[in-house]
Amino acid sequence: MNLYIILLIFIISLRFFLSSLTYFIFDPSLKNTYFKYSNLSLVAIPICYLYFKNLSENRKTINSKELLHFIFPVSFFIFSINRNHFDSEQIEIILCVLFFVFAVTYIILCFRFLKSKIWTRKGEVKVIQKQNKLIKSWTLFLFIALALTISRLFISIFMEIYFGESIKGHSYQWISAIIWLTILFKILISPEILYGYNVLHQKINENKNNCLVLNEIWKMTPDIELNNSQHLILKEKIGPNIVEYIKEIERISLKFELFRNANLTITDLANSLQIPKSHISYLFKYHSTISFSEYKKVIRIHDAIKQIELNYLKNNTLDSLSKKVGFTSYNPFFTSFKEIAGISPLEYYKINKTEIEE
Repeated sequence: MNLYIILLIFIISLRFFLSSLTYFIFDPSLKNTYFKYSNLSLVAIPICYLYFKNLSENRKTINSKELLHFIFPVSFFIFSINRNHFDSEQIEIILCVLFFVFAVTYIILCFRFLKSKIWTRKGEVKVIQKQNKLIKSWTLFLFIALALTISRLFISIFMEIYFGESIKGHSYQWISAIIWLTILFKILISPEILYGYNVLHQKINENKNNCLVLNEIWKMTPDIELNNSQHLILKEKIGPNIVEYIKEIERISLKFELFRNANLTITDLANSLQIPKSHISYLFKYHSTISFSEYKKVIRIHDAIKQIELNYLKNNTLDSLSKKVGFTSYNPFFTSFKEIAGISPLEYYKINKTEIEE
């Protein structure tokens, strides 16, 4: 599990728990202590960014270099708890400006990272599509929650400065409480978001015997009108046996060997199945959501995924793998793999290797 999401939940939950105590325990020293040390929760902002970053890279451990992101919030906290020694309103204003710049910088960093690394991930395989959609929805939700919480804090600070009150940023805190309660509720109803892209690979492993989710490729009823007399004749011949035809294509596809021929044509497929070429062409025209050339890419990428899971790359190169599964060179293999699987072949290998070691 991504450690940063655990830290985020812990820090935010602890902050609201301590905040609620100040309303039930009428001890001035407790309130003063809470108000003095609550600024440490500022670390939640870089934690969100690092959570998104580790989620994209599917890392579970904390990199020591990532600790650099906490230099400013920790320094800010140390300075703020000792600001009484300076006793100046200007110091408070400077601290507010620094916080504003810090928070806006991380909001921009989060947005740019999510947009380039997570929200644009694609994939033609059903499991990958669902996982990408789930994580996109969750990260968008968390990013909006973070932006709204920081906006609430900005407004609170502005109101306190405007009315000449001590700057604490605790006004309208119930808004932030509702936002974070909503986040926790979403985690409760969708616990798989805690595990990120690992869920994808668990689901693939659960379906080893059916590497392709071909239901997403085939359609039993054509959604375009047949306006060719030959196609109308083929419809009468093939119609009652559509499912059997598709099963035969799946059967030979899942063996992979035929599709390792870089020069494979639709004629070769028809000959191997002992089915007329016109029948195969008809199937891909009216009963498939992708063309035959795209279908070849999908099959070959799933062949590559299977080879990676069989540890092919332990003693072989990615270029060798690309040619083994039927690509003429590495570049189209890399592009197709990322387009279909949503991540690069090297990233998939690292993830699979990590799972094997665990």
